[in-house]
Amino acid sequence: MGVKKGSNSASPGTVDGYKHGRVPRAVRREQLLQLAEELFMEKGYGGFSIDDLCRGAGVSRPIIYEHFGSKDGLYVACLSRIRVEFEQALLAAAAASPDLSTTVQSCSETWFEILERDPRRWSLVYGGATGLVGPLAEQLGDLRDMTVDQIGLLARRFAPLAEPEQITAWAHAVSGAGEQLGRWWLRNPDIPRVRVVAFYSDFLQAAADHLIARSKEGAAPASPVPAAGDSR
Repeated sequence: MGVKKGSNSASPGTVDGYKHGRVPRAVRREQLLQLAEELFMEKGYGGFSIDDLCRGAGVSRPIIYEHFGSKDGLYVACLSRIRVEFEQALLAAAAASPDLSTTVQSCSETWFEILERDPRRWSLVYGGATGLVGPLAEQLGDLRDMTVDQIGLLARRFAPLAEPEQITAWAHAVSGAGEQLGRWWLRNPDIPRVRVVAFYSDFLQAAADHLIARSKEGAAPASPVPAAGDSR
């Protein structure tokens, strides 16, 4: 639903209520991102056309380039926005959980609720374009690393003694497992979500317990070396 004519704000994704040429930059950007997201989901990265977006938004090509620079820039912006929304949902679930087991359960449920609610949107981010190389592939890798960093922050809460390398490796492992399990579930939609959540929760719990145990082992003080002539 658009806002009433003459209002200074618009609901996300619409430019209703603004005169031609007077749409605020942030409102226009949101409109373009929402339309582009739909086109990327429908046509994929390869089939996406700037001209299609121009027709859908009622703007010229220079407007698109002014906001995003290129098709690649637009694609990265779409994926970044979706990832941020997903990450915020997971962080909120974790923040409301008082202990490790509750955190594991609530984050697992949130992750697969997101997938079930909008599998096309989830697949745009975690299925994504394949075979990409060069700067675009590097930017998408940076987005994945940012997500992994957020998972690492959650892990640090329960494994404060873990080394940075342990945290990073662990976060990559559980992120990859969640993505792969999500892809598998999309191909097997007859499996109830509660069972998929249970699979992932069990994995996360075991992985977290292992990380905590290993980090404590690494933090244990070394046994003193006997001095020369000490018969103990």
